Amino acid sequence: MIHLLFIRNETTIPPSLREVFSTPDLKIILKTSADEVSSALGRGAIDTAIIYADAGDDALSRQLKRLRALQPELFTVVLAPEYSVTGERTAFAAGADFYFAAPFPAQSLLRLCSGREAQPTTDGGKDFNQTAVVTRKAASGDASSTLHTLRDLSHILTYSLDYKAFTQHFILKLRDHISFSRIGIFLESSAKQSLIKKAETNQLKCIASIGLPVDLVECFQLSRSSGIGRELSEEPRILQGHASRHSDPVRQYASTVAKEFAILGCHTAIPISDREGSIGVAVLNGPVTGREYTNDELELLYILMEELGLAIRNSRLHGELAQHSRLIENVLHSMSSGALVFGEDLRVLYANDPAKQFLGIELSDTHRDIDFAELPSQLAGPIHRTVEKGETSEPFLIAGATEGNTFRVSIFPFPQKGELLLLPRPTMVIIEDFTKIEASKQSAVDASKSELISLIAERFAHEIRNSLVPLTTHAQLIDQKIEQPKFQASLKKALSTETARIKRFSEQMLYMAQSSIAGSQETQLAALINHAFERAQSSASNTTAKLRFENHADGTTVQANPEALLHALEEVFLNSMQAEPGEQEIHVILDESNEGILRLHIKDGGPGIPADILQHATEAFYTTRNTGVGLGLAVARKIIHEHNGYLRLHPRNSENTCDLEIELPSLLQTTA
Repeated sequence: MIHLLFIRNETTIPPSLREVFSTPDLKIILKTSADEVSSALGRGAIDTAIIYADAGDDALSRQLKRLRALQPELFTVVLAPEYSVTGERTAFAAGADFYFAAPFPAQSLLRLCSGREAQPTTDGGKDFNQTAVVTRKAASGDASSTLHTLRDLSHILTYSLDYKAFTQHFILKLRDHISFSRIGIFLESSAKQSLIKKAETNQLKCIASIGLPVDLVECFQLSRSSGIGRELSEEPRILQGHASRHSDPVRQYASTVAKEFAILGCHTAIPISDREGSIGVAVLNGPVTGREYTNDELELLYILMEELGLAIRNSRLHGELAQHSRLIENVLHSMSSGALVFGEDLRVLYANDPAKQFLGIELSDTHRDIDFAELPSQLAGPIHRTVEKGETSEPFLIAGATEGNTFRVSIFPFPQKGELLLLPRPTMVIIEDFTKIEASKQSAVDASKSELISLIAERFAHEIRNSLVPLTTHAQLIDQKIEQPKFQASLKKALSTETARIKRFSEQMLYMAQSSIAGSQETQLAALINHAFERAQSSASNTTAKLRFENHADGTTVQANPEALLHALEEVFLNSMQAEPGEQEIHVILDESNEGILRLHIKDGGPGIPADILQHATEAFYTTRNTGVGLGLAVARKIIHEHNGYLRLHPRNSENTCDLEIELPSLLQTTA
């Protein structure tokens, strides 16, 4: 951990330098003058100092001289917002090691600052060549005194849920039993069980201390990546002086440990564990009498620090649980929908304001408990079945207290991961105001109905009017030409053609409105195909289409409503005839699969169905012609589906041998 002091008139790092000093290996201390961290500088706790020279040359000179007076060997860099020859001379004359002017060399500056290695120092002549295990025992100290100490300190550990406060009380009480004069408790920043994950950090911050200067506690931290923190994280044990299990001089563990001990004025470090892992370090000096700690005292300190770690973990878990509870409550409270939470005994554990409004409870009566009996019956029943019996229900609509209001209720039983499904179980209920949504849906349905009715009325009025034109024309001439044979033939043809057209439209509407499968009977499909073609040919007066029928399933029958299926096939043939008026050949192939499926392939002499309208061709009232109401293929598809069959349209290309395909289940019976 590199401790970097950044001095500037403002306690912020300039935007151009923020990215440079964002590395986690740097601990940045922002101050306006060196005097604010005089104790830390005097103890050698600062590795590098940076002065941002934006206050003039005189202020720069004073800051540099003060830094040299407090920590003579401190590595110092001056950064200037713009280059000045006078400023550079002033910086070097006052003892600066480097001078840079904007734009700053970011990578070089970062390497320069982070490459400062910790050097071993001494504090007051203390010897750091002590061993990790002390063999001398205290003159007074036995098992009974140890238990007495543990019993006294256990009262402190359960005294408060504020781990920082009871840690401070703990070290004050501990000093009554072990006579040190200086101690610092360094902990990791957050627990690992946090609901909202925080960034991983290697820093250990001092949360409680005795005998350490305030500015030192504020700006100095330990790290798990170097020094004391790394030593005890890799191998939890009691560490004294610079005793390190590593002898590699490149890693410089011993020198870093020694420097951190010297800065803190201590020589003993004890890991703080919660029995699952290390969460911090306790650093303290020796007894005030000048003797060394005995083995009994060190063992007692180790055990007490473990107890402290457990208490800190429990306190943090309690705090996180309370934080999570507040977070959930805030989320539920901020919802615009009503939220109710029920316990295993059907007691209402939580209700937000929209839920209270739905139940008709005054919002000012915040402390009144809601009884399960206050719920409306259509809501209480499903909740009771969910909590007591584990039944789940789909969201449903209920009426609100105000007439015309509609609410959707969703019931969510809380799952139990990794456990058997135990009953009863807590449940949450969400009540959403669907008044506007249902009104919009009803408005859309009404609008759709109105649009459909208008479309039907328009199409049928148009077709009926077209049918009435020749009839009314003949009616106007009937008195004058009734005796003429030519007029009689024309009248007969008009009556036959136009009434047949009106009859067809009415039949289409009837088939669309009701089921056609009633009265099913065994029917020869081949005969039905020929009959349907003849009817279509007589209805389409503007065509001389011919049928080329290849029957590969002769004698096969289907279970059908003959009239309905005949109408469906007639509509299919009419659609083919209208696609190419005049003379054409309609090719029909009937075959049967091994599974007993009859397939009817139809291809006319027209251009085929365009790909862009293929998916709309079987929709009701969809047409691309000037005549007709657009029900032909829609009616045919509906009737065939009611006979457990399928009607498929294919685009005209080399891969498809037909324009329209029909599948129907056969009875697997022949007339051989």
